[in-house]
Amino acid sequence: MSTNLTEPIEFSNKYLKAFWLKNAENYYIENRTIVVNLGQQKAYISVSPEKYLHPRASTILQEVSLKSGDSLLLIEIYDPINIGGIILDEGWHQLGEIIDFPKDVPLWKSPQYDLGIVEFDPYFVTGLADQPQPDNLRQHQVKVNLWFSPALTNAAIHNKHAVREFLEVHTQIYGTGRMQKFHTNDFNTLYEDVLMSPGDTHIPFASVNEEGQFVYPWHQYYADTDCIWMANEFHPID
Repeated sequence: MSTNLTEPIEFSNKYLKAFWLKNAENYYIENRTIVVNLGQQKAYISVSPEKYLHPRASTILQEVSLKSGDSLLLIEIYDPINIGGIILDEGWHQLGEIIDFPKDVPLWKSPQYDLGIVEFDPYFVTGLADQPQPDNLRQHQVKVNLWFSPALTNAAIHNKHAVREFLEVHTQIYGTGRMQKFHTNDFNTLYEDVLMSPGDTHIPFASVNEEGQFVYPWHQYYADTDCIWMANEFHPID
């Protein structure tokens, strides 16, 4: 099996570099880099004592090697000056230009990319089971894209994403923001703030209903500063 396979992600630009690393084997990371584990296996970090990065989790690493890992996304910030200009790159759109969404909400989305297929037990991943069960293993297509909003943006409360729901977690890339949960579609019903700094990925908000489908509470992203974050989506495959 070939190791340390790298594939550039096209939302790389003069502000940041992003690439997909497959089958890592003693892969050296020199500069400060956000590492997101999008695979099925723990990604082992060559330090003493040995540590690892769980699937669907992230961290910031530098001057260290990834001993192993089946599927990782690496993002390095080159230059934060005028980083909001990222939305001028080809393929970025204000969300209100591409779907029925308020055009006065400054929320921009990058192109989306497929990054392989992973298999996991959705009941275990969402915290409904203490151990994964072989009978519950399901394949999921991994998709990623970036988002940008300026400071003090409410990115819209919602509890649905698509006709068929997927598992979604977010990784903070630049700035500080928060993922928020609400009792209803009303900003006054906020009941949980999950603070997000660069390198953070929150635990899944989704649960699984009686039909085995992902379900969500009312939630939104809120930008405290100018923010770039990444949506990591895991779409069930029949």
